[in-house]
Amino acid sequence: MADQGTFDFGPDVPRSSVALKRDFHGFAQFREDEHSPWVFYVCGFDSTVTGEAGQCTVLRADGGRECVPIDAEDRITIAGRKYGRQHWNH
Repeated sequence: MADQGTFDFGPDVPRSSVALKRDFHGFAQFREDEHSPWVFYVCGFDSTVTGEAGQCTVLRADGGRECVPIDAEDRITIAGRKYGRQHWNH
């Protein structure tokens, strides 16, 4: 597996021995604690309704946003892999 790197939000973010934010293939991922799954942050959706394929906007590690596909089962596609609802937050 490729190095996933680290994610730095700046000097105001508390540091702990457990990473709570990271850069995953250019996208920001977050988790509540060391036992929580890593999740992407979805910033917005296109005009399609739930249950239809469309696009959504996901927060990038550099602070920007990128449109990615979301399918009829609410799975987003990041780096060629589909992630279900338990792996993203809005």
